[in-house]
Amino acid sequence: MRHCKQIVDLVSQGMESKLPWSIRMEVKMHLLMCKNCYRYAKQLKFMQSELKTIENNIADTALTETAKKRIQQSLKLAIHETSND
Repeated sequence: MRHCKQIVDLVSQGMESKLPWSIRMEVKMHLLMCKNCYRYAKQLKFMQSELKTIENNIADTALTETAKKRIQQSLKLAIHETSND
């Protein structure tokens, strides 16, 4: 039986690539018994889902010219203040 640290690593790996069937079953069994690892896996899946949603929506988002100028002015001011310190 693997320790929680190993299971957490496997859960993360499983989000990026498909794990062998035996390891997936071992992870599932551990998640059924360990509420902390289960909670971690659930939070990780939620974050992945939300990031995909943001990625899909960001292409539809554009800043207005006014917003771009305001950001640029704020950055210039921040750089100027930092260089004077």
